[in-house]
Amino acid sequence: MLRKKIRRKLEQRDELHFDVKTVAFGRRLSHLSITEQLAPIETGAERKQLALYRGVRSYGRDPEATRRRFIGFRPMLDQQSIGYKLDATPGLLEIQTTYGNVQICFDGDEIVRFRGNGVTLRFYVKLGLGECAVDRLDGTCQLNQYAVGEFLFNPIKGAMDFESEWIWDSLSSSDAQIDIEPDESGEFELALHACRHGAEKLLSYRPFEGCVKESMEDYGKWYEMYPPVPGRFEKMKQLCAYAVWVCHAAPKGLMKEPAVLFTKPTASGMFSWHQAYHAMSALNDPDRSVQLMMSFFSNQDEFGEIADIYDDKFNNILATKPPFHGYALLYMMERMGDSLTREHCAKMLPGLRNLYKWWTSLRDTDADGVPQYNHGCESGIDYSDMFRKGVPVEAPDIISYCALLAEALGKLSKRLGDDCEAAAWQEKSSFLIETLVKEFWNGKKFVARLSTSHEIVETDELEAYVPLMLGSRLPKEIVDKMLPALVDPEKYYTPFGFRSAQKSYKGGKPMPGFVGGFAQVKMLPALWDAGEKELARSLVAGYCEKSIEKVPGFGFMEFTPEGGDFSDIFSQPGGELNSLAAAMFLSLAGFLEEISKA
Repeated sequence: MLRKKIRRKLEQRDELHFDVKTVAFGRRLSHLSITEQLAPIETGAERKQLALYRGVRSYGRDPEATRRRFIGFRPMLDQQSIGYKLDATPGLLEIQTTYGNVQICFDGDEIVRFRGNGVTLRFYVKLGLGECAVDRLDGTCQLNQYAVGEFLFNPIKGAMDFESEWIWDSLSSSDAQIDIEPDESGEFELALHACRHGAEKLLSYRPFEGCVKESMEDYGKWYEMYPPVPGRFEKMKQLCAYAVWVCHAAPKGLMKEPAVLFTKPTASGMFSWHQAYHAMSALNDPDRSVQLMMSFFSNQDEFGEIADIYDDKFNNILATKPPFHGYALLYMMERMGDSLTREHCAKMLPGLRNLYKWWTSLRDTDADGVPQYNHGCESGIDYSDMFRKGVPVEAPDIISYCALLAEALGKLSKRLGDDCEAAAWQEKSSFLIETLVKEFWNGKKFVARLSTSHEIVETDELEAYVPLMLGSRLPKEIVDKMLPALVDPEKYYTPFGFRSAQKSYKGGKPMPGFVGGFAQVKMLPALWDAGEKELARSLVAGYCEKSIEKVPGFGFMEFTPEGGDFSDIFSQPGGELNSLAAAMFLSLAGFLEEISKA
């Protein structure tokens, strides 16, 4: 019989239980994860089952490049699939059936451990061109998958039944079926290794309970990085902390430092500016916060550019993303105080300095002192209306980002004792804000313009008001003139945050608007800073309230296209909780707790 004391201890130590379709099961530093989905079985049909992923980001449209690779598995009895329920905590995933159970945990970042009683565990894998499965004739078997690597199945206890053969005409192995069966005592145990190459079984394995305990303790330490939130948001805080923890991946291949994947299991890449969101949410651990902030800078090029996205195999510099790092760093410095040491500042200054220089030199082709976007996805709001006349575009948000980055660089310099450089950086920041106000403010909102020709590009999207992220750095009269549109329910206001575009109608019926998390993280703390405290407090609280009704996402749709009261029908696109959405919730809920005491 399987021991049940692990579950009892977990329930005593941590109340977090989650759905693996919402947040994958895994552990920090691993590139592996487990979720539940429809997947092929040996009959050619599909059925709901669990799937082990080693995430591979697709960078092409070739069917082979975009094919999702995973190992499906499910409990069996007498060669028949059986129903099951799942119970997931940060350290343990349990498959519960009428006939017996299976428990799963991670042993470090490259070994997944399984143990069960009363049932067989069947793995089924569809293999593509060049992929193979082989019996290694030492009690183990091995799968090789294109762009992923090797998986080694080593039954520690029980028996293994392996079925696959090499097919010369197709230059690949037939689809693999691997059954892990109980021994005479009714129990089995399996170690599944994942690596790029050279997988070998160990002479001995750690106790299963020790692996569970290690994961739980590591999650507990990670959770402590985040500031407190109002009590009603505590459960969502636990889930969001887990969603970031499970996506924090170890350096491999091109990855020189640990960084946070966007999500598991469906996308394995890491985005540069996402790391800054993670840094500003982890305020209780300055070392980790600074490491997250700078995780991409180990691959910064000689000109100062950092990739938009990379993983262990590929750096993507087709486009970039805005330097949100300045906003995030100022937010951190204000709250961390002296715990952000001179050593931390010295670590951040060179890379951030070079990033600023890249934006204000190689991204200023008309040499007018104003940075520009060269690609329709670079603002972070993919294909914003600001790009409708073409590129390059000098946009109010990128000017604001660079102004805040210059100010942050000045504060870093000052902490390092260089008052002269600090003053020079503040002068650069002031110049950008003055230029923004003088050349991009039309009296009601901010506008963009094409580089060189300076042809005006007006937009009715929220991006025209995003310079509000500057807070009290903006003249009060400009903040006051922006507010009527922002608080107008027919334009941008909802009780849960600002819409991404003005409210619209079709056939006399309101169309659902999108309330984006990006905008709330940038604008609501700045709204508080600008003196609009009650408005800021109510919107932060509203956004957090809706986040506990629905899984946090990039934001929320106000209501369904079919109609309805958007205060009751408030759904988000997609079903997964990605790490960025989790970080945005953690920041806003932490900020809400902070201002609730003000």
